[in-house]
Amino acid sequence: MKNLLEGRKILIAEDEPALADVLRAYLAREGALVRIAPDGRIASEEVHRWRPDVILLDIRMPNKDGLSVLVSVREDDANIPVILISALGDDVDRLSGFRLGADDYIVKPFNPLEVVARAAAVLRRQEGAKQLASTPPIVHGGLRIEVESRRAFANDKLINLTPTEFRLLTTMARRPGRMFTRAELGDAVLSEVAADRGVDAHLSRLRAKIAIVDSVRIVAIRGEGYRLDIE
Repeated sequence: MKNLLEGRKILIAEDEPALADVLRAYLAREGALVRIAPDGRIASEEVHRWRPDVILLDIRMPNKDGLSVLVSVREDDANIPVILISALGDDVDRLSGFRLGADDYIVKPFNPLEVVARAAAVLRRQEGAKQLASTPPIVHGGLRIEVESRRAFANDKLINLTPTEFRLLTTMARRPGRMFTRAELGDAVLSEVAADRGVDAHLSRLRAKIAIVDSVRIVAIRGEGYRLDIE
């Protein structure tokens, strides 16, 4: 099996030196190129200068907290996969992270091998999207999804989507009118252990972003899932 971490740039934004060193050792063993940012300000600078392929981002950091870093990352680049790390495991933190565009969430304490697997998983999903490069654009009225360039347009205006939001939209737009359960959407775009509520948070942001297209809307089906309707 292809080692997706070989040669990939991974930024570890973590203020606990011992934990950061352990993660670096495990990722480096897989051939990844790793840098450590001990606080949020340095993390933001490293993202801008180094352009990592994956960011492991602790929520609680000095100088600038992880959620603030995530906001700045998403303003600059919607496509860098971000995996949040927190010692809290609180649903509020989890949902806030997903709403701001995080791709995954890990709670301390964790097995470093799980982090390696999660990093590989977000990269695998990106690879899968690239393999669809020959797919023609998906067009539904004023909504146009260009799979090759990983861009979506609402009434010819570019929508700034995170990787997870783009995958959600593409998955649903390929089969408009079909009801997708949260579990199905979770399997398509998130890790196996991501909470169903995380899907809700991503879809809430996505619905707001495509709201300007009158002929397309994401409908929540109470207790079951979501459907993309074309009018």
